[in-house]
Amino acid sequence: MGDGCCIAENRRGVNGGYFIFTTLTGTPDYQNYPILINSHVFSLIIIILSLVQIEIIIFGNYNHLVKNMNRRKFLAFSILTPPLLIQACKEKAGETTGELAKKQIFPFLEAEGSYYDIGYQIGDRFQENIETVMKRRQGWIDKLLAITGSEEGKLFSNKLYDITKEHSPQYIEEIRGMAEGSGVDFGLMWAMSIKSELSVFEKENPGCSTVYYKDEENNWLIHNEDGDKSYSGQMFIVKAKPPSGVDFISLVYPGLLMGVGPSFNSAGIVQTTNYIGTTKVSMGIPRYFLGRGVLEAGNMYEALKIASSKPRAFPWHHNIASFKDGKYLSIETLPDGRVGIRQPDTSPYLHTNHLINGQTVDYDYEDVKYKKSSSVPRLIALKSEGLGYDRKFNDSKHLLNALSSHTNEPYSPCRHPAGDIHGKTLATAFFNIKYKTARYYDGNPCRSVPGNLFDEFSF
Repeated sequence: MGDGCCIAENRRGVNGGYFIFTTLTGTPDYQNYPILINSHVFSLIIIILSLVQIEIIIFGNYNHLVKNMNRRKFLAFSILTPPLLIQACKEKAGETTGELAKKQIFPFLEAEGSYYDIGYQIGDRFQENIETVMKRRQGWIDKLLAITGSEEGKLFSNKLYDITKEHSPQYIEEIRGMAEGSGVDFGLMWAMSIKSELSVFEKENPGCSTVYYKDEENNWLIHNEDGDKSYSGQMFIVKAKPPSGVDFISLVYPGLLMGVGPSFNSAGIVQTTNYIGTTKVSMGIPRYFLGRGVLEAGNMYEALKIASSKPRAFPWHHNIASFKDGKYLSIETLPDGRVGIRQPDTSPYLHTNHLINGQTVDYDYEDVKYKKSSSVPRLIALKSEGLGYDRKFNDSKHLLNALSSHTNEPYSPCRHPAGDIHGKTLATAFFNIKYKTARYYDGNPCRSVPGNLFDEFSF
């Protein structure tokens, strides 16, 4: 097709009805993204085309077209078409919200102001999501309240609160705002925020699977976000503008702090995390507050400093990458103060939910039962898909397919609930570090990847 040729295509899953209007130049270009056009704008364009007596949508010979127009039709075409196409280009660029493509899958909110204000806006906007999850997890909620209501649990919770208030008072205010915005008791929302630390009283073992790959052409961080099935269909995305001036986009669990799910910020810092099972919890900063702090890091050094803050209550693994530097760090942190840092020299690099870095792998209190039952089977499954060796991949499909694997189910990379096993893959995050973009696939990747069910963002 020649220059100026356009095609119209319906895009699956876009809210409100959108069409893709793609300019074809004859040469493929990764940066030449489709223009998303609202269906109303598209209809107006069709009307204009009918005015100039075009019988098909595909443009033909423009010079012949203009030559045969009468003056009225030419004026209509000339005056009305440019503003509409400019609007379409604005939609393509995401000028109003900074995202690369129109939101089509996850509910989305832009929140700004004080930390309390941001929390309040999230609670108010997603009150229904929070209530739905709490209803689905009523038994779990009752256990949390029973723990924090006991003498031992109350003392433990109060001490964690005091430490957190000294270290990160702004995030306590964010929780307070979210509680008041959603109408949930602050005490309950606080208990949900330290649920990992309370697991010393009542076990709850989630899990995630991560693949990092880099060669001379590509740089990808891909992460399956697994959690309890009660969160299925309730996750949402927030673009926050906090007082620090470092904006960020985060996939959020209803009722929990941002930073638990895959996130990235305007300084180019990317974070995903992997739960590490433990049989011992220490008195320190709860892990969710450290993850929340990383979202406002201005560079890799700040992110590492925040993630390794002391004292820590719970072990955790942070996948930290930088859009600006093109670097990636695997950071394992332990309550005893040790930090295991690895910058992989081979690709792909795999991490599930047990300790593998040299400085931390011999932790005496790692939950070996959880490691063997859930984490190791998923790691073996990823390796069985060809990711266990230093090799080159020309595109990301093989990596995404590996994360869609059901090998060793129900403890497979792509997790589905089965009987008493409530774990489920809630989303897959794909960070293209070279091109500074983030894709969030909804739900199990075995369905969302082939179905292209994702939202894509950038700053």
